[in-house]
Amino acid sequence: MSLIALIATIGAGIGLSAGLAFNLRLAAVLGSPLIATLVTFFVGAALLLGLWTLGVDSARPDAWPPLWTLLGGVLGVTYVTLSLITGARLGAGASTVAVTLGQVLGASVITGLGWLGQTAQPPTLAGLLSAALLLGAVALLAADRGRKQP
Repeated sequence: MSLIALIATIGAGIGLSAGLAFNLRLAAVLGSPLIATLVTFFVGAALLLGLWTLGVDSARPDAWPPLWTLLGGVLGVTYVTLSLITGARLGAGASTVAVTLGQVLGASVITGLGWLGQTAQPPTLAGLLSAALLLGAVALLAADRGRKQP
């Protein structure tokens, strides 16, 4: 495993946590998680368009991709919106760990069954243990959030 790739991925995860905090504040100011999601995706799309226009990625598709591949956008909007709704109730910590648990479980099923073009790979003990530890972390963080603060 590349240490640089691992550190970059951890950095992306930190960015997601910060993004959730920013988006929770945005939803509070705008009064709606849906409007906050729309604003977030608009800002992201504008940034990507600007980077593409500047030639950061010079790829120019020759054909339109299969429609099913566009479901990633639907899932992205769903993720952000649900994160704002649940993050406000669970807190950023429990919400982020719960999302990570969902990613581990989803990846296990998708790769385990060879769905969406992935090579089928049976679940490993390390993967199952990771999911169990994340489940415990979600339970601890949710219980801690539910306690009365002094």
